[in-house]
Amino acid sequence: MLEKMDTKFDPEEVIEEFKMLTKDAERVQKETFTEYLKKWGLNGRTDHESFKAFVPLVTLKDLEPYIQRMVDGDTSLILTGKPITTISLSSGTTQGKPKFVPFNNELMESTMQIYKTSFAFRNRNQQYTKRS
Repeated sequence: MLEKMDTKFDPEEVIEEFKMLTKDAERVQKETFTEYLKKWGLNGRTDHESFKAFVPLVTLKDLEPYIQRMVDGDTSLILTGKPITTISLSSGTTQGKPKFVPFNNELMESTMQIYKTSFAFRNRNQQYTKRS
């Protein structure tokens, strides 16, 4: 995945792209939330109480058996709609124990974009701090 990264990194370009993609975030978030809730039979309701009543809460403990199957080599689409391409280990900060984190290509690309954007903003802030 890293080999696909651009060799030229322009922090200002990354920041401008981020601003463009997030300028209407509230509307996109509401549309995505409403679309997601359709599969739970909420008939257009998007209020907090309906969500809590109809959408089951899932914890890591609920998912661990499925993640372990992936670690053991199960390639079926157990938890995701796209194949898992990478399994990473967490830093182990939750209860001091590392956890397996499955990634597919789409999630990996999103994660890399988050890192790039974070780096761009931090780099910009450091430049402003040095000028002051």
